[in-house]
Amino acid sequence: MIGFDAEKLQETLLDLQRTQERESQLRIENAAILEGVSAMAGANNKRQVFNSLLEVLRKFIAFDNAIVLTRDDEASDLQVLMSTVSTFDFNHWQVSSTFNRCINGECIALYSPKDIEEFKNKSPDLLNICHSSLITGVKISSGDAMIILMSCEKGHFTTSCRRVLNRFRPLLERAIIDIDYRERLQSLVTVRTQELTYSQQRFKDFARTVGDWFWEIDTDYKFSYISASQIANHLIDKNNILDFFDGHEDFKQKFCSQLQKNESFEDLEWHLVIDKKEQWLSFSGTPYYNKHGLLLGYRGTVKNISVRKKRLFDLQQARQQAEAANKAKSQFIAMMSHEIRTPLNAVLGFMDMLSSSGLENEQQQWLGQMEQSAHLLLTIINDILDLSRIESGSFELFNSNISLLESITLVKNQLQPEADKKSILLECYMDNSIPEYIFSDKNRIVQIMFNLIGNAIKFTDIGSVKIVANKIDNNIEVSVFDTGIGISKDAQDNLFNPFHQADGSITRKYGGTGLGLTISELLIKKMHGNISLESKMDVGSCFKVTFPIVTAIHQKPNLAKEKIIPSNFYLNILLAEDSPTNQLVAKLMLERRGHKVTITNHGKEAILKLLQCHELFDLVLMDISMPILDGLEATKQIRKLNINTPIVALTANVMLDDQFLYHQVGMNGFLAKPIQPEELDLILSKYQNLKEETTNKL
Repeated sequence: MIGFDAEKLQETLLDLQRTQERESQLRIENAAILEGVSAMAGANNKRQVFNSLLEVLRKFIAFDNAIVLTRDDEASDLQVLMSTVSTFDFNHWQVSSTFNRCINGECIALYSPKDIEEFKNKSPDLLNICHSSLITGVKISSGDAMIILMSCEKGHFTTSCRRVLNRFRPLLERAIIDIDYRERLQSLVTVRTQELTYSQQRFKDFARTVGDWFWEIDTDYKFSYISASQIANHLIDKNNILDFFDGHEDFKQKFCSQLQKNESFEDLEWHLVIDKKEQWLSFSGTPYYNKHGLLLGYRGTVKNISVRKKRLFDLQQARQQAEAANKAKSQFIAMMSHEIRTPLNAVLGFMDMLSSSGLENEQQQWLGQMEQSAHLLLTIINDILDLSRIESGSFELFNSNISLLESITLVKNQLQPEADKKSILLECYMDNSIPEYIFSDKNRIVQIMFNLIGNAIKFTDIGSVKIVANKIDNNIEVSVFDTGIGISKDAQDNLFNPFHQADGSITRKYGGTGLGLTISELLIKKMHGNISLESKMDVGSCFKVTFPIVTAIHQKPNLAKEKIIPSNFYLNILLAEDSPTNQLVAKLMLERRGHKVTITNHGKEAILKLLQCHELFDLVLMDISMPILDGLEATKQIRKLNINTPIVALTANVMLDDQFLYHQVGMNGFLAKPIQPEELDLILSKYQNLKEETTNKL
């Protein structure tokens, strides 16, 4: 019995000793935990926190290296947060069953890590220093975390090591949370620093672009900030911004006036000369206030705009030169028109005389060909003048109530003989929904149709030319189809450019200047429409013109021209013309129509003749370009003498500006050279009827 009691006492003493040892161990471990927490609290960075944790663990667990892994969510891989070996940084670790158990709170000792799924794909360098490992995990607010303790010895970590690591779990959680927080804080600081650096750089870039100089002044106009000590080589050595403008009182007053308005201002320009070199500075500014709305001062920028000013000056000079060149071109075209029209007037005039002089049939055919060539030359001149007027912007449309059907039919009838010569079928189809009358420029509509239909006939040898007009929405669409030679894709791109044709051989074979389509396109654009082309080589082409319908002014306008009523009254006409040939042509054309003609060689002779007996003359035909005294000046002097005899300009200067000038100096009409019989008859009939009315009243 005594022996049993002694044995029992011995066991109790052993248990007491073990308990005392455990308590002692716990005190040591608790002291180490407290020491670790204290060390972490005083750490300056995450590396010191990590080292403090490892220092505490090494007092109880022997290991060679350690890695802390974290992840933000369960779907992500683990990433290295801290490690004792730099080559492990930024390694990704996939999570399988072993790591999942650790994350959920188990502490696992691995005696052969290379056989575990998570270690299989790791580098040989890592496996060489990790022959055994001790792993556990914790849950933190930002996600999951794990610590891996590694040893180069196999079977190094015991059950005691697992117990110690579990015992140190609170310290482990605190350390990992602290490291993770510092990591995130450092990342945030890095991002914010980068953003600040980028923002500063952006501000500097903007500053260099927006202004050469930043300034800020108080309410007394004294500088509180200057970004640079000089601008445009001009030293800023004044305390008050107004003193900066000494010697430039006008600008100082303007600048002070802007500040006193307490409003933002922009681009206040200051012109100054520094070292005999012009400088232009542009000031912009705005008032600024405190949070209570009290004015604190003004701030703004200054830009050196000298280069921009010089560029603007150069552009203005270039524009003036371009305008001068364009004016010179217009003058040249007008001069060439006059020089060509003057002899052409004689050619057409004599042809008109010869046609009624009883020529033989063969001679009459020759004369017809000559007249056709002369009219072609006149058409070319008119095309060049039209193009020049449109490009210069001096071209205007003269709209009136017109019948589109009549206009297209007129062109068709004029070109029908050309189609008949080539045995080409010329057809025209008009949609009944097209209004009977529209408000447009009949002459220009006819000109466009003449160009398009004429080209279609010119370039078609076999087949037909078809004109189709339709009403589509509020637009009129006129298509001209032909079965001609077609136009290649490359040539179509430049077809509407001036003086351009599909190729050089076309110019040689078919003739023409290449202006017809250019003028047609410009006219259509002037009408707010467009022109398009579809063509296929050796099949044919289709030119399509579309322009908006403008309703006629009157519902049922009377569009018929006034018929010229023949009059038996002859006119006494004073002709002022310096060219003997044109004198002869005009005299023959007028006398053939039964009128009396008196010829003078220049404006001065015309004035003297009118002073002698102006009441004897019913009409003056006045050339413009004459020696001694031109037609314009002569007309001015005639009107100053209160001589009211009608004066009609007879000239080759036919530009729109010229016609306006003729009206301004007191002329009553205009007759272009070469003289067209129809236009001449219209002018003469007007004054014949006027003379008849006056005579009947008497």
